[in-house]
Amino acid sequence: MKKSKRKLGIIGAVIIIIALGIYLSFGKTIFKARDSNTLTIYALAYDGKLHYDINPIVNEFKEKYPNIKLNIVKFDMDNGGYQKYNEKILSDTLSGQGPDIIYFDPEKTSAMAFEKSGMLEDLKPYIEKDKSFKTDDYDSKILYAGMYKGKLTCIPTDYYVPSYITTKELLNKNNIKINSNMSQNDFVKSIDSYITSIKGGNGKVLFAKYMSVGNFIASSGFQCIDYENKKMNFDTNEFKEIMENYKKVYNSTPKVSHNENGEEGIKGIKNESALFSIDRIYTCGAEMFQSESTIKGLTGQTQIIDSLPTYEGGNKTVAVPEDLIGMSKKTLNKQAAYNFIKIALSEKIQCGDKDYTPPINKKSQIDIKNNYLKEQVGKTDKIENVVLNSPSDDFNKYYDRITNDIGEVTMLDANLNKLIEECMTPYFEGKSSYDSALKSLKNKVKLYINE
Repeated sequence: MKKSKRKLGIIGAVIIIIALGIYLSFGKTIFKARDSNTLTIYALAYDGKLHYDINPIVNEFKEKYPNIKLNIVKFDMDNGGYQKYNEKILSDTLSGQGPDIIYFDPEKTSAMAFEKSGMLEDLKPYIEKDKSFKTDDYDSKILYAGMYKGKLTCIPTDYYVPSYITTKELLNKNNIKINSNMSQNDFVKSIDSYITSIKGGNGKVLFAKYMSVGNFIASSGFQCIDYENKKMNFDTNEFKEIMENYKKVYNSTPKVSHNENGEEGIKGIKNESALFSIDRIYTCGAEMFQSESTIKGLTGQTQIIDSLPTYEGGNKTVAVPEDLIGMSKKTLNKQAAYNFIKIALSEKIQCGDKDYTPPINKKSQIDIKNNYLKEQVGKTDKIENVVLNSPSDDFNKYYDRITNDIGEVTMLDANLNKLIEECMTPYFEGKSSYDSALKSLKNKVKLYINE
Protein backbone atom coordinates (compact mmCIF):
# COMPACT_ATOMS: atom_id res chain seq x y z
CA MET A 1 0.00 0.00 0.00
CA LYS A 2 2.80 2.36 0.90
CA LYS A 3 4.59 1.36 -2.32
CA SER A 4 1.51 2.21 -4.36
CA LYS A 5 1.21 5.58 -2.67
CA ARG A 6 4.88 6.28 -3.43
CA LYS A 7 4.31 5.45 -7.08
CA LEU A 8 1.28 7.67 -7.15
CA GLY A 9 3.30 10.42 -5.50
CA ILE A 10 6.05 10.11 -8.12
CA ILE A 11 3.51 10.10 -10.95
CA GLY A 12 1.80 13.13 -9.43
CA ALA A 13 5.11 14.97 -9.14
CA VAL A 14 5.92 14.21 -12.79
CA ILE A 15 2.50 15.47 -13.89
CA ILE A 16 3.00 18.67 -11.91
CA ILE A 17 6.46 19.19 -13.43
CA ILE A 18 5.12 18.59 -16.94
CA ALA A 19 2.16 20.89 -16.31
CA LEU A 20 4.46 23.54 -14.90
CA GLY A 21 6.69 23.24 -17.94
CA ILE A 22 3.73 23.63 -20.27
CA TYR A 23 2.47 26.59 -18.26
CA LEU A 24 5.87 28.30 -18.29
CA SER A 25 6.28 27.67 -22.00
CA PHE A 26 2.77 28.96 -22.72
CA GLY A 27 3.31 31.84 -20.35
CA LYS A 28 6.47 32.83 -22.19
CA THR A 29 4.51 32.81 -25.46
CA ILE A 30 1.90 35.15 -23.97
CA PHE A 31 4.63 37.31 -22.47
CA LYS A 32 6.35 37.62 -25.83
CA ALA A 33 3.04 38.75 -27.32
CA ARG A 34 2.56 41.30 -24.54
CA ASP A 35 5.82 42.84 -23.45
CA SER A 36 7.15 46.37 -23.15
CA ASN A 37 8.73 46.22 -26.59
CA THR A 38 5.69 44.82 -28.45
CA LEU A 39 2.23 46.13 -29.30
CA THR A 40 -0.39 43.57 -30.24
CA ILE A 41 -3.02 44.72 -32.73
CA TYR A 42 -6.08 42.95 -34.14
CA ALA A 43 -6.56 44.06 -37.74
CA LEU A 44 -8.90 43.34 -40.64
CA ALA A 45 -7.30 42.12 -43.85
CA TYR A 46 -8.12 41.19 -47.44
CA ASP A 47 -6.24 38.18 -48.84
CA GLY A 48 -3.67 38.59 -46.11
CA LYS A 49 -3.15 42.31 -46.77
CA LEU A 50 -4.07 44.80 -44.06
CA HIS A 51 -7.25 46.82 -44.52
CA TYR A 52 -6.54 50.25 -45.99
CA ASP A 53 -7.78 51.98 -42.82
CA ILE A 54 -5.15 50.39 -40.57
CA ASN A 55 -2.29 49.80 -43.02
CA PRO A 56 -1.11 53.46 -43.27
CA ILE A 57 -1.09 53.76 -39.47
CA VAL A 58 1.00 50.61 -39.15
CA ASN A 59 3.48 51.76 -41.81
CA GLU A 60 3.86 55.22 -40.29
CA PHE A 61 4.36 53.76 -36.81
CA LYS A 62 7.01 51.32 -38.03
CA GLU A 63 8.88 54.19 -39.68
CA LYS A 64 8.73 56.46 -36.63
CA TYR A 65 9.28 53.82 -33.96
CA PRO A 66 11.39 51.01 -35.45
CA ASN A 67 12.38 49.73 -32.00
CA ILE A 68 8.77 48.82 -31.13
CA LYS A 69 7.56 45.53 -32.56
CA LEU A 70 4.02 45.12 -33.86
CA ASN A 71 2.35 41.77 -33.32
CA ILE A 72 -0.51 41.97 -35.85
CA VAL A 73 -3.25 39.38 -35.60
CA LYS A 74 -5.10 39.41 -38.94
CA PHE A 75 -8.76 38.60 -39.54
CA ASP A 76 -9.39 38.06 -43.25
CA MET A 77 -12.72 39.58 -44.26
CA ASP A 78 -13.12 37.20 -47.18
CA ASN A 79 -13.24 34.20 -44.86
CA GLY A 80 -15.75 35.25 -42.20
CA GLY A 81 -13.10 37.22 -40.37
CA TYR A 82 -15.17 40.37 -39.97
CA GLN A 83 -17.63 38.83 -37.53
CA LYS A 84 -14.87 36.98 -35.72
CA TYR A 85 -12.89 40.22 -35.44
CA ASN A 86 -15.81 42.04 -33.83
CA GLU A 87 -16.39 39.19 -31.39
CA LYS A 88 -12.76 38.52 -30.49
CA ILE A 89 -11.65 42.09 -29.95
CA LEU A 90 -14.35 42.51 -27.30
CA SER A 91 -14.20 39.09 -25.61
CA ASP A 92 -10.40 38.99 -25.53
CA THR A 93 -10.15 42.54 -24.18
CA LEU A 94 -12.67 41.85 -21.43
CA SER A 95 -10.72 38.73 -20.44
CA GLY A 96 -7.47 40.71 -20.25
CA GLN A 97 -5.85 38.79 -23.11
CA GLY A 98 -6.81 41.08 -25.99
CA PRO A 99 -4.77 43.46 -28.12
CA ASP A 100 -2.93 46.53 -26.84
CA ILE A 101 -4.63 48.73 -29.46
CA ILE A 102 -8.43 48.61 -29.51
CA TYR A 103 -9.77 49.65 -32.93
CA PHE A 104 -13.43 48.95 -33.65
CA ASP A 105 -16.74 50.01 -35.18
CA PRO A 106 -19.35 50.83 -32.48
CA GLU A 107 -22.13 49.83 -34.86
CA LYS A 108 -20.83 46.25 -34.71
CA THR A 109 -19.11 46.06 -31.34
CA SER A 110 -20.57 47.77 -28.27
CA ALA A 111 -18.51 50.76 -27.16
CA MET A 112 -20.47 50.74 -23.91
CA ALA A 113 -19.33 47.19 -23.17
CA PHE A 114 -15.72 48.37 -23.45
CA GLU A 115 -16.36 51.45 -21.33
CA LYS A 116 -18.24 49.63 -18.58
CA SER A 117 -15.57 46.92 -18.36
CA GLY A 118 -12.93 49.32 -17.08
CA MET A 119 -10.39 47.55 -19.32
CA LEU A 120 -9.53 50.62 -21.42
CA GLU A 121 -6.85 53.11 -20.44
CA ASP A 122 -7.83 56.74 -19.80
CA LEU A 123 -6.38 58.72 -22.73
CA LYS A 124 -7.12 62.16 -21.32
CA PRO A 125 -3.94 62.45 -19.18
CA TYR A 126 -1.79 61.54 -22.20
CA ILE A 127 -3.37 64.27 -24.32
CA GLU A 128 -3.06 66.84 -21.54
CA LYS A 129 0.65 66.08 -21.04
CA ASP A 130 1.44 66.01 -24.77
CA LYS A 131 2.40 69.56 -25.75
CA SER A 132 2.72 68.55 -29.41
CA PHE A 133 -0.90 67.35 -29.59
CA LYS A 134 -2.99 70.31 -30.73
CA THR A 135 -6.53 69.89 -29.45
CA ASP A 136 -7.57 72.92 -31.54
CA ASP A 137 -7.18 70.68 -34.61
CA TYR A 138 -10.23 68.72 -33.44
CA ASP A 139 -13.83 69.43 -32.53
CA SER A 140 -13.88 68.91 -28.77
CA LYS A 141 -17.31 67.22 -28.86
CA ILE A 142 -15.95 64.56 -31.21
CA LEU A 143 -12.48 64.26 -29.67
CA TYR A 144 -14.00 63.59 -26.24
CA ALA A 145 -16.99 61.55 -27.43
CA GLY A 146 -15.60 58.50 -25.62
CA MET A 147 -15.74 60.07 -22.15
CA TYR A 148 -17.20 57.72 -19.55
CA LYS A 149 -17.28 58.54 -15.85
CA GLY A 150 -14.64 61.21 -16.31
CA LYS A 151 -12.27 59.01 -18.36
CA LEU A 152 -11.53 59.20 -22.08
CA THR A 153 -11.80 55.53 -22.98
CA CYS A 154 -11.58 55.87 -26.77
CA ILE A 155 -11.41 58.47 -29.53
CA PRO A 156 -13.21 58.50 -32.91
CA THR A 157 -10.92 58.41 -35.94
CA ASP A 158 -13.76 59.54 -38.21
CA TYR A 159 -17.48 60.17 -38.09
CA TYR A 160 -20.54 60.60 -40.23
CA VAL A 161 -23.63 62.75 -40.15
CA PRO A 162 -26.83 60.78 -40.92
CA SER A 163 -27.79 62.39 -44.20
CA TYR A 164 -29.88 62.04 -47.32
CA ILE A 165 -29.59 62.95 -50.98
CA THR A 166 -32.49 63.83 -53.26
CA THR A 167 -33.03 66.33 -56.09
CA LYS A 168 -34.97 69.56 -56.49
CA GLU A 169 -36.82 68.13 -59.47
CA LEU A 170 -37.84 64.95 -57.64
CA LEU A 171 -39.22 66.92 -54.69
CA ASN A 172 -41.10 69.32 -56.96
CA LYS A 173 -42.59 66.44 -58.95
CA ASN A 174 -43.98 64.96 -55.73
CA ASN A 175 -45.05 68.36 -54.36
CA ILE A 176 -42.77 68.03 -51.34
CA LYS A 177 -41.20 70.95 -49.50
CA ILE A 178 -38.45 70.31 -46.97
CA ASN A 179 -35.74 72.46 -45.43
CA SER A 180 -32.80 72.23 -43.02
CA ASN A 181 -34.65 73.86 -40.12
CA MET A 182 -37.43 71.28 -39.94
CA SER A 183 -38.03 69.12 -36.91
CA GLN A 184 -38.25 65.37 -37.45
CA ASN A 185 -42.03 65.49 -37.00
CA ASP A 186 -42.45 68.22 -39.62
CA PHE A 187 -40.11 66.37 -41.99
CA VAL A 188 -42.15 63.16 -41.75
CA LYS A 189 -45.41 65.11 -42.17
CA SER A 190 -44.06 66.75 -45.31
CA ILE A 191 -43.38 63.36 -46.92
CA ASP A 192 -46.48 61.63 -45.51
CA SER A 193 -48.39 61.88 -48.80
CA TYR A 194 -45.50 60.20 -50.61
CA ILE A 195 -45.41 57.44 -47.99
CA THR A 196 -49.16 56.92 -48.41
CA SER A 197 -48.82 56.79 -52.21
CA ILE A 198 -46.34 53.90 -52.14
CA LYS A 199 -48.39 51.58 -49.96
CA GLY A 200 -50.09 50.11 -52.99
CA GLY A 201 -46.98 48.20 -54.02
CA ASN A 202 -46.13 50.38 -57.02
CA GLY A 203 -42.43 49.63 -56.76
CA LYS A 204 -41.54 52.89 -55.07
CA VAL A 205 -39.85 53.32 -51.69
CA LEU A 206 -39.02 56.22 -49.38
CA PHE A 207 -35.35 55.47 -48.75
CA ALA A 208 -33.71 53.26 -51.33
CA LYS A 209 -32.06 51.10 -48.69
CA TYR A 210 -32.68 50.02 -45.13
CA MET A 211 -32.18 52.47 -42.29
CA SER A 212 -31.77 50.85 -38.89
CA VAL A 213 -33.77 52.10 -35.94
CA GLY A 214 -30.47 52.81 -34.16
CA ASN A 215 -29.34 55.19 -36.88
CA PHE A 216 -32.76 56.83 -37.03
CA ILE A 217 -32.68 57.49 -33.29
CA ALA A 218 -29.10 58.74 -33.55
CA SER A 219 -30.09 61.21 -36.27
CA SER A 220 -32.84 62.58 -34.01
CA GLY A 221 -30.32 63.51 -31.32
CA PHE A 222 -32.41 61.70 -28.69
CA GLN A 223 -30.48 59.99 -25.89
CA CYS A 224 -32.22 56.77 -24.89
CA ILE A 225 -30.10 56.09 -21.81
CA ASP A 226 -28.16 58.03 -19.23
CA TYR A 227 -25.56 55.31 -18.72
CA GLU A 228 -23.71 56.83 -15.81
CA ASN A 229 -26.91 57.19 -13.79
CA LYS A 230 -28.47 54.01 -15.25
CA LYS A 231 -31.59 55.89 -16.27
CA MET A 232 -33.84 55.09 -19.25
CA ASN A 233 -35.64 57.81 -21.20
CA PHE A 234 -38.24 55.64 -22.92
CA ASP A 235 -41.27 56.94 -20.97
CA THR A 236 -41.31 60.22 -22.89
CA ASN A 237 -43.38 61.73 -25.68
CA GLU A 238 -40.17 62.26 -27.62
CA PHE A 239 -39.34 58.58 -27.79
CA LYS A 240 -42.90 57.63 -28.67
CA GLU A 241 -43.05 60.14 -31.52
CA ILE A 242 -39.65 59.02 -32.83
CA MET A 243 -40.90 55.42 -32.84
CA GLU A 244 -44.09 56.49 -34.64
CA ASN A 245 -42.00 58.30 -37.25
CA TYR A 246 -39.68 55.35 -37.69
CA LYS A 247 -42.65 53.02 -38.10
CA LYS A 248 -43.57 54.99 -41.22
CA VAL A 249 -40.01 54.81 -42.48
CA TYR A 250 -39.77 51.09 -41.68
CA ASN A 251 -42.91 50.26 -43.66
CA SER A 252 -41.94 52.31 -46.70
CA THR A 253 -38.30 51.28 -47.00
CA PRO A 254 -36.64 47.99 -48.04
CA LYS A 255 -35.58 45.69 -45.23
CA VAL A 256 -31.99 44.53 -44.83
CA SER A 257 -30.62 43.07 -48.04
CA HIS A 258 -27.52 40.96 -48.50
CA ASN A 259 -27.10 42.23 -52.06
CA GLU A 260 -26.54 45.90 -51.30
CA ASN A 261 -23.72 47.52 -53.26
CA GLY A 262 -23.74 50.99 -51.70
CA GLU A 263 -25.36 52.70 -54.68
CA GLU A 264 -29.00 51.71 -54.30
CA GLY A 265 -30.01 55.31 -53.60
CA ILE A 266 -28.34 56.80 -56.66
CA LYS A 267 -30.02 54.21 -58.85
CA GLY A 268 -33.35 54.76 -57.09
CA ILE A 269 -33.19 58.50 -57.74
CA LYS A 270 -32.21 57.90 -61.35
CA ASN A 271 -35.25 55.71 -62.08
CA GLU A 272 -37.47 57.66 -59.63
CA SER A 273 -38.23 54.56 -57.58
CA ALA A 274 -36.92 56.21 -54.39
CA LEU A 275 -37.30 59.68 -52.94
CA PHE A 276 -34.10 59.65 -50.88
CA SER A 277 -30.68 58.09 -51.09
CA ILE A 278 -28.80 57.35 -47.89
CA ASP A 279 -25.87 55.62 -49.59
CA ARG A 280 -23.02 56.38 -47.24
CA ILE A 281 -20.42 56.32 -49.97
CA TYR A 282 -22.03 59.52 -51.30
CA THR A 283 -23.64 61.12 -48.24
CA CYS A 284 -20.56 60.88 -46.02
CA GLY A 285 -18.05 58.64 -47.76
CA ALA A 286 -15.26 58.50 -50.27
CA GLU A 287 -17.47 59.76 -53.12
CA MET A 288 -19.06 62.59 -51.15
CA PHE A 289 -17.49 65.38 -53.23
CA GLN A 290 -18.42 63.53 -56.42
CA SER A 291 -22.07 63.12 -55.47
CA GLU A 292 -23.34 66.31 -57.13
CA SER A 293 -21.59 65.51 -60.39
CA THR A 294 -22.81 61.92 -60.27
CA ILE A 295 -26.44 63.00 -59.75
CA LYS A 296 -26.18 65.62 -62.49
CA GLY A 297 -24.49 63.25 -64.90
CA LEU A 298 -26.87 60.35 -64.35
CA THR A 299 -30.18 62.21 -63.99
CA GLY A 300 -29.63 65.75 -65.27
CA GLN A 301 -31.09 66.97 -61.98
CA THR A 302 -29.84 69.19 -59.16
CA GLN A 303 -28.75 67.44 -56.00
CA ILE A 304 -29.97 68.32 -52.53
CA ILE A 305 -27.85 66.93 -49.72
CA ASP A 306 -28.70 67.52 -46.08
CA SER A 307 -28.56 65.94 -42.66
CA LEU A 308 -31.62 64.10 -41.43
CA PRO A 309 -33.57 66.46 -39.16
CA THR A 310 -33.24 66.15 -35.42
CA TYR A 311 -36.27 65.72 -33.20
CA GLU A 312 -36.17 69.39 -32.19
CA GLY A 313 -35.11 70.74 -35.59
CA GLY A 314 -33.29 74.04 -35.99
CA ASN A 315 -30.58 72.92 -38.43
CA LYS A 316 -28.73 71.06 -35.67
CA THR A 317 -25.99 68.70 -36.80
CA VAL A 318 -25.60 65.33 -35.08
CA ALA A 319 -22.33 63.49 -35.63
CA VAL A 320 -21.99 59.72 -35.16
CA PRO A 321 -18.49 58.25 -34.58
CA GLU A 322 -17.67 55.69 -37.25
CA ASP A 323 -14.52 54.02 -35.90
CA LEU A 324 -13.05 54.24 -32.40
CA ILE A 325 -9.51 53.70 -31.13
CA GLY A 326 -8.16 53.20 -27.63
CA MET A 327 -5.67 51.15 -25.63
CA SER A 328 -5.95 48.29 -23.19
CA LYS A 329 -5.11 48.80 -19.53
CA LYS A 330 -3.01 45.63 -19.83
CA THR A 331 -0.63 47.34 -22.25
CA LEU A 332 2.87 47.39 -20.80
CA ASN A 333 4.21 50.17 -23.02
CA LYS A 334 1.38 52.67 -22.80
CA GLN A 335 3.43 55.48 -24.29
CA ALA A 336 4.02 53.43 -27.43
CA ALA A 337 0.30 52.64 -27.63
CA TYR A 338 -0.54 56.32 -27.23
CA ASN A 339 1.93 57.15 -30.02
CA PHE A 340 0.10 54.68 -32.27
CA ILE A 341 -3.22 56.37 -31.49
CA LYS A 342 -1.71 59.80 -32.05
CA ILE A 343 -0.52 58.73 -35.50
CA ALA A 344 -4.05 57.48 -36.30
CA LEU A 345 -5.38 60.98 -35.51
CA SER A 346 -2.65 62.87 -37.37
CA GLU A 347 -3.30 65.09 -40.38
CA LYS A 348 -1.22 62.89 -42.68
CA ILE A 349 -3.01 59.64 -41.86
CA GLN A 350 -6.47 61.19 -41.72
CA CYS A 351 -6.00 62.46 -45.28
CA GLY A 352 -5.47 58.95 -46.63
CA ASP A 353 -7.89 56.55 -48.28
CA LYS A 354 -10.82 56.09 -45.93
CA ASP A 355 -14.34 54.80 -46.22
CA TYR A 356 -15.80 57.78 -44.44
CA THR A 357 -15.51 61.52 -44.68
CA PRO A 358 -14.96 63.63 -42.77
CA PRO A 359 -12.11 62.53 -40.50
CA ILE A 360 -11.95 64.25 -37.10
CA ASN A 361 -8.77 66.19 -37.88
CA LYS A 362 -9.87 69.63 -39.10
CA LYS A 363 -6.77 70.14 -41.24
CA SER A 364 -7.43 66.82 -42.94
CA GLN A 365 -11.01 67.88 -43.65
CA ILE A 366 -9.67 70.87 -45.58
CA ASP A 367 -6.96 68.81 -47.26
CA ILE A 368 -9.46 66.26 -48.56
CA LYS A 369 -11.60 68.97 -50.09
CA ASN A 370 -8.60 70.74 -51.63
CA ASN A 371 -7.33 67.45 -53.02
CA TYR A 372 -10.65 66.91 -54.78
CA LEU A 373 -10.53 70.42 -56.26
CA LYS A 374 -6.92 69.99 -57.39
CA GLU A 375 -6.79 66.37 -58.48
CA GLN A 376 -10.29 65.44 -59.65
CA VAL A 377 -12.29 68.46 -60.83
CA GLY A 378 -12.47 68.49 -64.61
CA LYS A 379 -11.73 64.78 -64.95
CA THR A 380 -14.14 62.01 -65.87
CA ASP A 381 -15.12 59.47 -63.26
CA LYS A 382 -14.30 56.08 -64.77
CA ILE A 383 -17.06 54.20 -62.97
CA GLU A 384 -20.05 56.45 -63.63
CA ASN A 385 -18.53 58.13 -66.69
CA VAL A 386 -19.47 61.64 -65.55
CA VAL A 387 -17.37 64.80 -65.53
CA LEU A 388 -16.49 65.89 -62.02
CA ASN A 389 -17.30 69.53 -61.25
CA SER A 390 -16.49 71.88 -58.37
CA PRO A 391 -18.92 71.70 -55.44
CA SER A 392 -21.82 74.15 -55.56
CA ASP A 393 -22.28 76.92 -52.99
CA ASP A 394 -25.02 74.85 -51.32
CA PHE A 395 -22.72 71.84 -51.04
CA ASN A 396 -19.90 73.98 -49.63
CA LYS A 397 -22.25 75.39 -46.99
CA TYR A 398 -23.35 71.89 -46.08
CA TYR A 399 -19.78 70.58 -45.80
CA ASP A 400 -18.81 73.58 -43.70
CA ARG A 401 -21.72 72.90 -41.35
CA ILE A 402 -20.96 69.21 -40.81
CA THR A 403 -17.28 69.93 -40.17
CA ASN A 404 -17.38 73.21 -38.26
CA ASP A 405 -20.76 73.29 -36.57
CA ILE A 406 -21.31 69.97 -34.79
CA GLY A 407 -24.16 70.42 -32.37
CA GLU A 408 -24.08 66.99 -30.78
CA VAL A 409 -22.25 63.67 -30.93
CA THR A 410 -24.19 60.44 -30.47
CA MET A 411 -22.26 57.26 -29.77
CA LEU A 412 -24.00 54.18 -31.13
CA ASP A 413 -24.51 51.28 -28.75
CA ALA A 414 -24.68 48.05 -30.76
CA ASN A 415 -26.25 46.07 -27.91
CA LEU A 416 -28.91 48.70 -27.16
CA ASN A 417 -29.84 49.01 -30.84
CA LYS A 418 -30.32 45.24 -31.08
CA LEU A 419 -32.67 45.33 -28.10
CA ILE A 420 -34.69 48.22 -29.54
CA GLU A 421 -34.97 46.47 -32.90
CA GLU A 422 -35.92 43.16 -31.30
CA CYS A 423 -38.58 44.61 -28.98
CA MET A 424 -40.09 47.32 -31.18
CA THR A 425 -40.25 45.49 -34.54
CA PRO A 426 -43.56 43.78 -33.61
CA TYR A 427 -44.98 47.29 -33.12
CA PHE A 428 -43.53 48.52 -36.43
CA GLU A 429 -45.13 45.54 -38.19
CA GLY A 430 -48.53 45.95 -36.49
CA LYS A 431 -48.22 42.72 -34.51
CA SER A 432 -48.07 44.41 -31.12
CA SER A 433 -49.28 47.55 -29.42
CA TYR A 434 -46.81 50.31 -28.62
CA ASP A 435 -47.29 49.86 -24.86
CA SER A 436 -46.65 46.13 -25.05
CA ALA A 437 -43.50 46.57 -27.13
CA LEU A 438 -42.28 49.35 -24.85
CA LYS A 439 -42.79 47.23 -21.74
CA SER A 440 -40.68 44.45 -23.23
CA LEU A 441 -38.00 46.95 -24.22
CA LYS A 442 -37.81 48.54 -20.77
CA ASN A 443 -37.49 45.17 -19.04
CA LYS A 444 -34.63 44.05 -21.26
CA VAL A 445 -32.79 47.36 -21.23
CA LYS A 446 -33.07 47.52 -17.43
CA LEU A 447 -31.22 44.20 -17.21
CA TYR A 448 -28.67 45.40 -19.77
CA ILE A 449 -27.70 48.65 -18.04
CA ASN A 450 -27.54 46.97 -14.64
CA GLU A 451 -25.20 44.20 -15.75
